[in-house]
Amino acid sequence: MSADPSTETQKPSQVPSWIMVGFAAGLLTMWGFQSGGDHDDAPAPAETTLAATASSADSPPEKPRENPLSVGDKPSMEMVQELFAGLRDWAFWTDDRTEFAVWNGTTMSFSDHFEVIRLRDADYFRAIPGFSRLPIDGYGPEHSPILFTETAEQRAKRFFEANPDKRPPPPAKPQAPEFNTLPPPPSGR
Repeated sequence: MSADPSTETQKPSQVPSWIMVGFAAGLLTMWGFQSGGDHDDAPAPAETTLAATASSADSPPEKPRENPLSVGDKPSMEMVQELFAGLRDWAFWTDDRTEFAVWNGTTMSFSDHFEVIRLRDADYFRAIPGFSRLPIDGYGPEHSPILFTETAEQRAKRFFEANPDKRPPPPAKPQAPEFNTLPPPPSGR
């Protein structure tokens, strides 16, 4: 016979069978964890998957777990205060007041609006229905859970600092009015 390797028959690789053994071992381990170690009254794995498939088609999807730091679908004030404390250096203050929004995972938007009033001894937070300032998209640290705001004056100042060539000319100096003559004094007395 020839010693040519192309004509020799080679054994199939055993790697796929080891992958299947590992996959089966993983399935059994996860099934053991899900059943809580109670195997006396547990149904067979095939019955479990059929029952799970049938029950998921009939029942509505499970609600996500409630966040212990939220009230309904709104975040708690404690959580808002902690978030703001970590990112307060990014805030734009006017008259010791600022506004911001917090990301809401339920609505998938910055839908929870807050106002902060800072005093010498503490900051006071309150929920507000919407902004009275302009939101600054893309401002703050990357992936920030807070949307900051600024006033129209602050936005104009930042714009003109970045674009000095677009600054409007200063207003013209008003001219004093000219009076030619005074009206005559009233006669008849």
